[in-house]
Formats: sequence, structure tokens, C-alpha cells
Amino acid sequence: MTVLYIFITIFTLYFLILSFASLKSTRKVRDKYTSKDFNICVVVYASGEVKTLENLINQLKNQSFSKNHYTIYAILDKCETNFDVALQSDLEVNVININNLEPIGKSQAYSILAEKLHDLPNLDAYVFLDASNYVDADFLMNVNYYLTKYDVFIPMKNYIGEYSDLSFLESVKATYSRYVSKFIFSTRTKLGLTNLINSDNFVIKKDLLNKIGSFDFQDKISEVNYTLLLANEHVQVAFVDDLNVYTDIKNYDSRISSLSRRLNVFWNTVTQSSNFMSREYSCSLVQPNWLFCICAYLILINHAYKFPFWVSHVTVLISFIVLILAFCLSLLSAKIYAKEYLYLFSYPIYSLGHIIKNLPFIRFFRNIIKNKTRKHNIEKMMTNVIVTDGKRDFQCQLELISDDGLAKVKFINKGKIYTTKNNHLRMIDAIKELSAKLNDYGLSLKVCQCCKYFQPLIDGSTNMVKGVCKCNFNGRVEGDIIPTLVWNTCPKFEEHNVVNLF
Repeated sequence: MTVLYIFITIFTLYFLILSFASLKSTRKVRDKYTSKDFNICVVVYASGEVKTLENLINQLKNQSFSKNHYTIYAILDKCETNFDVALQSDLEVNVININNLEPIGKSQAYSILAEKLHDLPNLDAYVFLDASNYVDADFLMNVNYYLTKYDVFIPMKNYIGEYSDLSFLESVKATYSRYVSKFIFSTRTKLGLTNLINSDNFVIKKDLLNKIGSFDFQDKISEVNYTLLLANEHVQVAFVDDLNVYTDIKNYDSRISSLSRRLNVFWNTVTQSSNFMSREYSCSLVQPNWLFCICAYLILINHAYKFPFWVSHVTVLISFIVLILAFCLSLLSAKIYAKEYLYLFSYPIYSLGHIIKNLPFIRFFRNIIKNKTRKHNIEKMMTNVIVTDGKRDFQCQLELISDDGLAKVKFINKGKIYTTKNNHLRMIDAIKELSAKLNDYGLSLKVCQCCKYFQPLIDGSTNMVKGVCKCNFNGRVEGDIIPTLVWNTCPKFEEHNVVNLF
């Protein structure tokens, strides 16, 4: 009980200090004019199916900040969006298209770009944004101003609904997120303490990034480790509530790693590091939630009342009341509306339900019910192809998809997508289905697999697209075997005439 009392008392003092520090008002700077305009590289990372990429790119292209002082890089890491074709021809955006079988991840993508721009002389800072975000028209103007104050900082993330009409559970998560940001993150910045870096949206100066080295954002705990890496260099990750990004509430993530991993980081940092900033931040990793605080104080009050203890139950009760008063003060600085108190007070219940839901044995049975115990083995490959109507050629894209060995093809043309309806054992059969569909519209797919000179090379693979070219063009040596690929096109292409038999 002594250890529990010391732990909860230290947290109460910490929370009380935050509450009083938050009462100190900060003057909002309306004029973001600075004597220097930084050269900024805005990096947008997109992976998977992203519907908001086009909006974010357009918002970044129409910033109030001078276009001469920022460039936009879009990293498309196996990105499934209708906008990527048009993006390739946009002169205002530098596109890095990554078409591996699996996404390489945000960490490696950021590191590749940082290495590419390492020696660029006229670059001062990076702004990293996930493609799921939205920004205001003065976003980069604000970034430029706060670069004069901080080396690394994260913006205020605002969660919104599709029609700004959130369900009760969504309101609980959005309210709690704003409370933590407005009170804890903002107050820690005032006190010169560091905050957890958010790999979805953050700003870092180029000189500092070159000094720290590449990123490592593989999972949630890696963000904690990167924050500690910055803290060891005496660099504060600041929170700026005057710099806003917006995202859908469905993207909500508490970004809290597992307790066991946080305890491991805490112990290693406290025992091995002599840096105050990193030690303080590691201690904040083990701060209890409100449900734990309430239960702990109730247990301590009951124990001190019934059994001999080195403090009286009245002292414990007073400490509990101090914590409640500190929480009331925190509501003032967080500017929580009266109607949102219910949402905020419901968060501990949601947190408990989230913990129970993800207990190993419950998660196991839930996966059985949902039939998700087996992960699908999905492989994809994107390639450029040509479609012709007999008079003109059109540049399009073809995505070959293998889902647990069953093949289908996705055809993309000017943002319009068509996916084959059936699953096939062989990829060449999926291509033939697509070709037949295009023929209905008077179009021909100019790939080797649709050419009459193509001969399949049967080697036992189910998703076979391999073959050889049998065309007797000028200069061909008799007996030569010329392999073909799905993206190959040539002037000798002649569509294979297929007679349907019923």
C-alpha cells in the first residue's frame, strides 16, 4: 500500500502543477509576420485506399504562404486512389510512386526522401503529413512563424465526422482527444517539457533531422523512442494549438502503446539516462488513467481507515480532493463545453471496455466469430498499359491482384476504375476477362497477353503471366526465345481473335 500511495501522490502533485501552469494565459499571435521566410518541404504520405489525398494536395497548392518558399512531395506507397494518375502530370507536385508488393511503410518512405534531400542547400524544414488530413489555407504561414520558436512541433489534431454529426462513442473520443491536447500537451509545452511526436503530422528542421538520422516509426512504441532520442539531444517536441489539422473521427488513434512496453522504456531510461527531459518524459509514460486513480484512492482510504497506516485516512481523502480540484481547474484551460462533460466523464468507461475487448482470449473468440483468424495473403502489382480504339492510344494503368492465389485485375483510366468480377486461378484468365469487357466498348488492351503472337509459358505457377513472343519480325534469329511481360507493347501488336463457343 505504501508504494501505491507514493505513486498516486506523486501523480497528484504532477497534475496539480499542470493545472496551475495551464491557468497562465498565452497571447494569441494574430499577425504571423516574420522577418524570415523558411524554405519548407511538405511531404504527404499516402498508402492503401486514401480518399482525401486530392483534397489535401489542392489545399497545399492554395496556401497563403509564398509558393517560392515551399515544395510538395507526395509519396504514394501502394496507394489505391483515383487521383494518382492525374497527380503524375501535376507540375506543382513531386511524386514518388512506390509499387512494391507490400507497402514499405511511413518510416522507410520518410527516410528515403530525407536521404534524397540531405544535401539540398536551400531547404530549412520538413512538414510531414498523412494523406488522411486536411489543413487550413494559412497552415504553412503558421508553420513558418512557429519555426522561429521551435525545432520540432506537432499541430492540434481536430477530429470531425463526415457530416459533423458524431455518434456518442465518437464524441467521447473526440472530446477526450481535445482535452488531452488543450490541457496536457499545451501545458507541458509551456513548462518546457516534451510531448510525444506524432508521425502522422509533425514539423522538424532539416539540420536537426540530418543530425538525428533516419526515422523509425514502425509502431506506437517507436514514436516514444524517437521522442526520447530528441529529448537526449535536449530538443523539445512542442505542441502548437494554434496550428490545426483535421481528420475523420474514424482515423482516431489514442497512440498509447502497451503498458508492458512503456514500463520497459521507463525502466531503461530512468536507470541509464542522466538527461532530465528524457527522464521526465519516461516518467510520464506510466501516469495512471482516471479509472485507476479513483480505484486507487478508494482502496487507500478504506485501508487507512480500517488498518494502521503511516498516514491517516483523512490525509488520503484530502489528497483525493486536491486531485479532483486540479481536474476541475484543468477543465477551464481545456475549454470543454458544458454539454461535453458527459462525453469526457464517459471516457474511463470506454477505456475499460477497450481494454476488455482486446484481452487475448476475448480477441481470439471475437476473431473466430468474425472469421478473421486467417489473414489473407494479398499481393499487388501496378503497371502502365496502352488501350486503343483503333485510331488513338490511351495511357492507362493495370493492377494485378492476387488474393490467396486467386487472381483479378483492376483497370484504371482517368480516375475511373473497373475490377474484374470473377476470381481466376491464372492471372492470364483475369486479363482475358478484362480484355473481353473492353472489347464491348470497342477498345483493345495492347498487352502481350492479348496479342495473337503471345504463347503462354506454362511452368506450374497459378498466377502465371509469363510467355514468349512468336512474331517473325525482321531480324529475328530462328529458334530464339523472346520472353514477354504484361506491360510490354510493340508496333507488331495484333489483337487475338477469340471465338466464343456456347
